[in-house]
Amino acid sequence: MGKKDPSKKSLRGKDTILVWLDNGPYSYFHLGIISELDKLGKFDFVGIIARKQDMDFFENQNYIHFKKLFYYPDCYIGKSTFDINNLKKMEDEFDLKLWLDIFVERSFYKFRTYFHKFTRKEILIIVENSFSFFKKVLDEHHPKIIIMQQPGENISNVLLYRLAKKIGIEVLMPTDMHYKDHIHITNNIINNEISEEFEKRKNDFNDSIKIYDKEFLKNKTSFEGFKIISSFDSGIGTFSQKINHYFKRLSNNLEPTYVNFGKTKYKMLKYRLYTYFEFKKRQRFLDNNAIKTIEDDKFLYFPLQSEPEAAILLNTPFYSNQISLIEIIAKSIPIDSILYVKEHPIQKIKLWRSIQDYKKIMEIPNVKLLHPTMDAQKILEKSQGLVSISGASGFEALFYRKPVILFGDDHYDKLSMVTKVEKIIDLPQIIKSALSNFKFDEREFDTYMEVLKKYALPVPYHSIIKEAVSLSSIQRNGKEFSLTNLHFQKFYEKYNTFFKLIAEKIFFRYQKIN
Repeated sequence: MGKKDPSKKSLRGKDTILVWLDNGPYSYFHLGIISELDKLGKFDFVGIIARKQDMDFFENQNYIHFKKLFYYPDCYIGKSTFDINNLKKMEDEFDLKLWLDIFVERSFYKFRTYFHKFTRKEILIIVENSFSFFKKVLDEHHPKIIIMQQPGENISNVLLYRLAKKIGIEVLMPTDMHYKDHIHITNNIINNEISEEFEKRKNDFNDSIKIYDKEFLKNKTSFEGFKIISSFDSGIGTFSQKINHYFKRLSNNLEPTYVNFGKTKYKMLKYRLYTYFEFKKRQRFLDNNAIKTIEDDKFLYFPLQSEPEAAILLNTPFYSNQISLIEIIAKSIPIDSILYVKEHPIQKIKLWRSIQDYKKIMEIPNVKLLHPTMDAQKILEKSQGLVSISGASGFEALFYRKPVILFGDDHYDKLSMVTKVEKIIDLPQIIKSALSNFKFDEREFDTYMEVLKKYALPVPYHSIIKEAVSLSSIQRNGKEFSLTNLHFQKFYEKYNTFFKLIAEKIFFRYQKIN
């Protein structure tokens, strides 16, 4: 496939680390990490920036010297044609499934299409030029490591991830692991280092075991992280203040990136007014119609995952229609059971789902919609078991000794208490078997938790990302380097211990592959 040697060093004898400085909080989070790596004196750094507003800050900051900074959108801005034969060659040479990844992009389909409906031609122009750009950067700079967030928030970071993996470059990503204030540095999208080591060790039981149950889970649930994320406050209180703030933002010229296609000042203001009132309507509908008490003795629990979400769009693309999936599950449960569906609390910051979606769920005769404020731990405790695409709820159900049925991959899916759905037609039998034959293996779970803790880094990830969101907002709205720099300095000093810890883990992974 014309591979380049990813270990090739720069002229100064240093290995290169490529850093993906994506939209929003991740660019500032990653700057904190590489500022600690830079102190080792072993690396050159190349950065790819996704937003022009961040370029000003990164070009002027003194925390790290970048050998090269690229502005990613330059590769497709102004381009008007694509070569389908070249795209097919890319797909074949690097064993890609381009349309599967294209549907990950929220702006191209289904979610963020209010301002512009992308045509096939427009999409393929962006994809072809993005892929060629990333390949050129990797060929020229031969990075040993790429540091990025887990891909799936946009097509660009998915393409970079796919290409790097095919070429053989180590991609390292700090990721949440369903365990409060702990992360894992992974090189893949499903954290399979954990499940693979568990597979090796699952029969090597300790003589004495520790019981991990609901008492252990207290104050360690993923809900704590959700509360941190959903508590983000821009500091703009009243509706009139928000409109005034939005008017000020409208005075700034928008970057000609694909996420801004079709945006005019009139459309943006109209959309903001629409979403403000639509959110109120959706909230009112949930408050008036979603139930707030458990009414049945026998029920299975399906927690909705927030949308749009990389965990669904990238990891389980064929289960991304959750409304259809709920109907399939409802057809598969025993006659004496009910399916309880609970809205994800994080969906609030994504303006909830449409009222039509909630009505579709409620129209299914053996399904009940639970209010998002209901305590997920109490629901798990009373349930017969959990059916989920993937995610934290399945992990937490194990602490309540409940059978778990998953459609997607997750780091706990190799446990015997978890059943993966391989064929959707088998779901009725899978549910029946899980409910009637379930046995919880304490020794196995003890071994799994020991593996999990081995990989877990004590880092308050959600708190760091929340403050990094604020930093990004300061840079976007203020466009004043000194102000952003002042806030980044406070951010860096506050979380420096954790940046060091992450940098140490990344350096450890670097030494293993070097």
